[in-house]
Amino acid sequence: MELLYVALGGAIGAVARALVDQAAFRTGIAAEYGTLAVNLIGSLLAGVLVTAIVERSLISAELRPLLVTGLLGGFTTFSALSVQLSRQLTSGDYASGALYAVASVVLGVACAALGAAVGRAL
Repeated sequence: MELLYVALGGAIGAVARALVDQAAFRTGIAAEYGTLAVNLIGSLLAGVLVTAIVERSLISAELRPLLVTGLLGGFTTFSALSVQLSRQLTSGDYASGALYAVASVVLGVACAALGAAVGRAL
């Protein structure tokens, strides 16, 4: 049953990610910013959920795989970040690549910490 929850969460997360990508494309925003947005949102939500699960026990054991592994796993994407960063660097766009890498890691950690603080406040 747990794998069914992971699959359901993954489907929801993947659709949400596709919606963000489509919105970014329609507004002319570079793909990297759509990926950055989903990864930062995912980091924030991971901080909230993990804190709510581990420290507060606010989420049932049955929902954990659906929300964390499934939903956030389907929504966020390290592979897209890696490919986009690789393209920037191989094309010689070192400044944008460095900014993208640093922003992804530093802001991702900051969002996770903020999410954890929100989770504790629940």
